[in-house]
Amino acid sequence: MSTFAFPPEFLRQVHELALRWGKHAAERVAQEIGTQPQIDFMTIEQFAAFVAAGVTEGTVATLIDKQNQALGNEHPCPECGTSCPVQHHDRPLTLETGQVVPLHEPICHCPKCRRDFFPPADTTATR
Repeated sequence: MSTFAFPPEFLRQVHELALRWGKHAAERVAQEIGTQPQIDFMTIEQFAAFVAAGVTEGTVATLIDKQNQALGNEHPCPECGTSCPVQHHDRPLTLETGQVVPLHEPICHCPKCRRDFFPPADTTATR
């Protein structure tokens, strides 16, 4: 588990942004149903969960992509030091919430010692 703490002001600003996204999604529902009868609370709650799942998937995918971009194209093998190209493998990632999102996972294979490894998260350690 990460020990990184986001500043309270930053979290407040992001929460306000998420509230605006929720309001925008609600306005789209209102446009969609038009003059139809009111929707029940269970439907509202299910729709809100659907929107939240989309925000979660977008957040996780974007932040992982940003980390992947920072990796560079090659990393040294931790066993022998041979420079190995960073490739990617797509697989499902199950979050703590049980939601499954696609993961474009970086992997390396060393042709010299035939070892598979994941590039380190701390890219400064390899430079």
